[in-house]
Amino acid sequence: MTKHRILITNDDGIYAPGIYALWEAMCSIGDPIVVAPETEQSAVGHAITISDPLRVVSVQRSGGFKGLAVTGTPSDCVKIAIKSILDKKPAILISGINQGANVGKNIIYSGTVSAATEGTILGIPSIAISLESYRSDDWRGAKKTAVDLACYVLQYGVPKGTLLNVNVPYCDPNEIKGIKITRQGNQYFKDAFDERTDPRGRTYYWMKGKIIDEDESLDFDGKAVAEKYVSVTPIHFNVTNESYIEKLKNQLTDERP
Repeated sequence: MTKHRILITNDDGIYAPGIYALWEAMCSIGDPIVVAPETEQSAVGHAITISDPLRVVSVQRSGGFKGLAVTGTPSDCVKIAIKSILDKKPAILISGINQGANVGKNIIYSGTVSAATEGTILGIPSIAISLESYRSDDWRGAKKTAVDLACYVLQYGVPKGTLLNVNVPYCDPNEIKGIKITRQGNQYFKDAFDERTDPRGRTYYWMKGKIIDEDESLDFDGKAVAEKYVSVTPIHFNVTNESYIEKLKNQLTDERP
């Protein structure tokens, strides 16, 4: 029986514990191929490299893990994998497992979500999966969720132009209450900049801040995860505000006979 070819990538880099956990999980259901950034690329969004060459090197880790490290962004990894490295398209793309949730307004910055978005643009059913923790001592819940969602997408697919953004609570797997199908919430990172001075008297800045989440309904991704549900949000890359088009046409269009 032919195994499904599964393309794996992330934004934490090929040496991150999350991508290793995802590779382990996908080995149980298919043939995973890892193409991931050589270094951490968190919060690069959907950036691609256009002014420098991309270099690809083989990486081996313990347990039989093999992959290709790319000197680029998560979206670069997906592009080069599909267009240059693989001889045929994978059955599915999974980006993750990210350390830290990707919910609310912050998904626009996420390299994890953007890699899955790039897969969707290229016609690959895609999933982004994140764990609600920056710790790396327990991947059980995220690995099981990755397998369950991958099997679902392999069986049923997803609508054209749509990907699944999945966030898993950080807790004992037995404490996870189930899956909630959610909307993108309003959680955001309220940032500020800490001004400092280096030994040569030059000013520099470090970003700081805190997460703000005022959503109260379990219909929203951040709230669902906080209440120990796996959040599954269908998102798409078409960002047109359809409801505003007609009003703009009436107010701005200057059509002449």
